[in-house]
Formats: sequence, C-alpha cells, structure tokens
Amino acid sequence: MNVRSSAAVRTSARFLSVAPVFLNAMHFASSNVKALVRALRNRRVAGKLDQLSDHELSDIGLTRDDLQFGKSMPFNADPTAELARRARRNSYR
Repeated sequence: MNVRSSAAVRTSARFLSVAPVFLNAMHFASSNVKALVRALRNRRVAGKLDQLSDHELSDIGLTRDDLQFGKSMPFNADPTAELARRARRNSYR
C-alpha cells in the first residue's frame, strides 16, 4: 500500500465515524423543531377554545380555569395534552 492509498483509507474511515454523529445530531435537531412547531400549532388551536361558551366548554369537560392553566404553561409546552388530561379528570366528577 502506498502513502496515497493509506491516506485515503484514513480519511474515509474518519468521515465514516463522523457521519453517524452528524446524522444523529440532525435527527435530534429536527425532532425538536417538529415538537416546537406542533406545540405552537396546538397552542393556537387551544386558544380558540376561549370563543366557546361555558356550556360548550362543560360539554367537552373543560372549565375557564382549565383554559387559563393551559395558557400559563411554558411557551414551548403543548397545552392540549394537559387540557385533554383535565377533561378526562373532569368527566369522572
């Protein structure tokens, strides 16, 4: 094996060992972006629940306090999961 071919083998081996790390980082970043987009979209949809009357909210098992709690969640959190949990809890009362 000459000097050029051994250098090529070392370079390709180094690239192959970095590629999975890079791909994992990209997958992690894209999944975080997807989760943030989903949370923002669901936050906007949950905000439309304010337009419902108290009677309509009670039909789906929510109260105005539940909506306020959903709004007070952190910006990147998905409030719909908490609202669904509260609706299930309220339905057992």
